[in-house]
Amino acid sequence: MKSRYHQQIRQSLKWLLAFITIFLLTCGKQLLGQQKMRIISYNIEEGMKADTSKGKKDFVAWIKSLDPDIMALEECNKFTQASLEELAHSYGHPYAIIVKEKGYPTAITSKYPIVNVQKITDNMTHGFITCKIKDLNVVVLHLNPHQYQKRREEIAVILNTIAASPEKKKWLMMGDFNSISPLDKDKYADGKLLAYLIDQKQKHSFHANLVDDRELDYQVQQQILDFGLKDTGKAFEAVSKNPPTRSRIDYIYVSRDLMPKVTASHFIVDEFTAHHSDHKPMMMEFENTK
Repeated sequence: MKSRYHQQIRQSLKWLLAFITIFLLTCGKQLLGQQKMRIISYNIEEGMKADTSKGKKDFVAWIKSLDPDIMALEECNKFTQASLEELAHSYGHPYAIIVKEKGYPTAITSKYPIVNVQKITDNMTHGFITCKIKDLNVVVLHLNPHQYQKRREEIAVILNTIAASPEKKKWLMMGDFNSISPLDKDKYADGKLLAYLIDQKQKHSFHANLVDDRELDYQVQQQILDFGLKDTGKAFEAVSKNPPTRSRIDYIYVSRDLMPKVTASHFIVDEFTAHHSDHKPMMMEFENTK
């Protein structure tokens, strides 16, 4: 009797061990396929001119404290490919791409290899970058700041570039869009932004940010929404600790398939960002599950 009982115990333990092994292997595969990613997009204002420290040490320390996987940058004035690589290495990103070396370039740095790079400057004021990082398809842009019609043309080029790609999923599009969203219309109902833009037009004759010089332009952002990309900042605005306090022109968009994986998206407001640019950076976090 004891022998049979012991055999039953041993058999039960074998089944239990097999179950635990299968369970751990399954969970391990899921964990290996899932990785938290942090993305930051930041218009650093004319090459981070406010950081006068040698090697941009203040900027580097700030980025290290946040530890992003991917960093999109706008207004990388006076940077070259070599100097951008040097800066990126100093905060732990061995990979970096700049769209051009004159004017107001866009750029991207990453912990992971940046491949399938396109640098597009034709028909663009500042240019944009498309690339692949891990399994993500990334666009970094900076649209024209003064002409609404030019912005409409530029975003059409960008969206058509995405549409023409064989990659149909896992898209991120981020940067300084210099345009306002129809999702924020209620914020502009007080007329303050309209009055400001009318005043700017009177001061600067080359400004054409108002449709027929009298209406706010929402079409740039509407094109993006109609294309099917999702505004992550708006999706998390209600729970954000740092909702925008003025007109929102910096965005991180994702394709529909990525949106359920996004866990946070907001502006970064801290001691550094209060003084080092006329823009606030956007940060997005998501679970990248293959």
